[in-house]
Amino acid sequence: MNRWWTGTKEAVFENIEVPEVFGPFDVVVDERMVRNYAFAQDDAGAGRLTDASGRPAASPAVLSNELLFLFYAAYDGNTARGLHTHEELSLHAPVVIGETVTLSGRYVHTEVRRGNGYVVMEAEARGADGRLLLRHRGTEIMRVHAADVVGGSTAPAPSRLVTGELLDVAPAAAASADLGERTPIRPVRKTISQEQMYVFSWGGRGFSNIHTDAAGARRSGMDRTVAQAMQQVGYLSEMLTAFHGGAWIEGGHLAVKFVHPFYVDEEVTARGAVLGAIDHDGARHLESEVWVENADGRKTAVGWAHAPLP
Repeated sequence: MNRWWTGTKEAVFENIEVPEVFGPFDVVVDERMVRNYAFAQDDAGAGRLTDASGRPAASPAVLSNELLFLFYAAYDGNTARGLHTHEELSLHAPVVIGETVTLSGRYVHTEVRRGNGYVVMEAEARGADGRLLLRHRGTEIMRVHAADVVGGSTAPAPSRLVTGELLDVAPAAAASADLGERTPIRPVRKTISQEQMYVFSWGGRGFSNIHTDAAGARRSGMDRTVAQAMQQVGYLSEMLTAFHGGAWIEGGHLAVKFVHPFYVDEEVTARGAVLGAIDHDGARHLESEVWVENADGRKTAVGWAHAPLP
């Protein structure tokens, strides 16, 4: 795998340029990368797919953090003190295990809001044949004392609210246009370990941050390591893959706001409620309200997802 994450600029808001281009970079999605993702997310199924030709494949979600961390190509990741506030992820095709994929992205917008510097990145991953695998648009506060803002209102307020209301019926295992509004989706429950956070947030690649290192967390005012927001995206994607099947892998879309941190050794549950059918790009999709909550019932991430109906 190419070592493209060797930037030297200090990761502060004042150093950001718009537009600032990252890549293209070629990365081999080998068995190790897939196993690392499966371990970090406790999601063995992510690497047990097949493509249309029957070749062993993985969910394109295994590339989500590669896209999020593309800025490490120009910036020193060990100086990054960012806070991920919002994520939009669209899935388009499975990635063949052993395939060389191309990553590219750019900063497209910056603004100062309530004294914090926000930056927006758009990035994508394409297969060896040029097909689109995964597209990412993420909003992050660049250089922040994490304890000052975690759990606060840092992302733009959504135009509608995630209520978390559910019908008192058994959770649905599979998507269908016949499901009633507010039918619960079969949830996914996780307890995150420090080892999983270390692998997911690139501790093994030499990066120390509030996710991989307790000392780094204390420097940001936290009393313990905090899980990366993108791990919650992975939990939701696992739940939605089980619910939508291949339609999620080849047409799923997720928009999430991160509203409260969750910490090492905490249990969280990814949940969803069916909203109904919508039109999207000329096709009928099933839309759901989705969220992640901790053991106390407090939501840590909220948003919406949709994928093509069968």
